[in-house]
Amino acid sequence: MESGTATAGTGQASRGTGAMTTSEQAAILDEQLRRGYETFDGFILGERERAQAESNEAGAGDQPGAESGAGGGGQMPQILGAPGANGLPQVATQAPPMPGSQNTETFPPPEDIPSGRDDDVVARQLREAAMSEPDPELREALWQEYRNYTGLGDSGN
Repeated sequence: MESGTATAGTGQASRGTGAMTTSEQAAILDEQLRRGYETFDGFILGERERAQAESNEAGAGDQPGAESGAGGGGQMPQILGAPGANGLPQVATQAPPMPGSQNTETFPPPEDIPSGRDDDVVARQLREAAMSEPDPELREALWQEYRNYTGLGDSGN
């Protein structure tokens, strides 16, 4: 019966080659977690785009420093207290300025940076920090950290 037992969490039977190693099991779980993050991140991006579209329709593009255009360009979302009409939390797509700061401008990503649709939470935070950083040197350092974190720096870029 040992050679026909199911391995933990995979539903696959081993065929006399032995059970999966801990590293193999961890790799499977890591892949499942990554797919879960992609699904969650896709939901967040969709909600952000929907909120940005609603904001644009309401005339938010008339505010000083607000960006017009598709996608919202990396403005940091904030969850508001009360749920919206659809029962989901309301999302503000532009963070209020820091006390004493009037900068609400966002900066576009460099050309070698992909859309960010598949970014995990940490990569998205790095992206948003870089896009809202007014200091060009610090902004480039944040983009370099983003490249390193996402593996873009490994391809020779």
